[in-house]
Amino acid sequence: MADPQIAVLMPIYNPVDGLKDCLDSLRAQTVPFRLFLVDDGSKTRPDYALLTQGIDCRIIILPKNLGITGAMNAGLAEILKGDFTYVSRWDYPDLSDPTRFAKQVAFLDAHLDYCMVGCATDYFYAQTGLTVPAKNPESYEACVKAMRYNAPLTHGAIMFRSSFWRELGQYTDQYPAAEDYAMECYAYSKGYKFGNLPETLYTTIEIQQSISVVSRAKQLKSRLRLQWRYFDWLSVHSYLGMLRTLLLRYGPVTLLRQIKSKLG
Repeated sequence: MADPQIAVLMPIYNPVDGLKDCLDSLRAQTVPFRLFLVDDGSKTRPDYALLTQGIDCRIIILPKNLGITGAMNAGLAEILKGDFTYVSRWDYPDLSDPTRFAKQVAFLDAHLDYCMVGCATDYFYAQTGLTVPAKNPESYEACVKAMRYNAPLTHGAIMFRSSFWRELGQYTDQYPAAEDYAMECYAYSKGYKFGNLPETLYTTIEIQQSISVVSRAKQLKSRLRLQWRYFDWLSVHSYLGMLRTLLLRYGPVTLLRQIKSKLG
């Protein structure tokens, strides 16, 4: 059977609630795809074959936990054996609008100089029920400015050209909990262009197991290292970005909240 145009990379570790809803959201996409579901050595696993019925799916079970970077690289290695045009990320237990893939493919087909595209994203905090919209920067120029502060594309919402991954090869493990930011910084340093669709097509579900929750200090340390590595001495945003990260890592909680509300 010929490969569809899109391969979907979804790493999973110890899934609890929300996996069915996540897969149902994926199942609702309006264009064909093949899911590469990578179980990262979970201690307990659901019946993936049952849950993915009706989905063109390849299930990869890793014998031990490698962490999200190792799991994604294992999935990418399998994807790159195929003839896919695009690689789409999707994080458990997140959700997408049914038209997300179709709209991202249309954008990349129309913008041949772009290697990836994300979209505006909602952040849903499962513990509080609060939803926070994030209007990610749209143009490449706006993304470059935003990159001085943090990753401008929401990782789970990105669609890549597979040719980008054939050059890059895999995610680096040198920046724990910030492998997405490292990948976007690399793309920028090599002259690749990227941006975001203005529509909100993705919802990130923040749970206790989320990397941004359990590995916050590690993530900020990696972010700071990346900001230094790609520092632009002529950009005021490089200085402000590093200052913001330092304050987020070392500043008192009350001050952090005030800064975050002002800087976004």
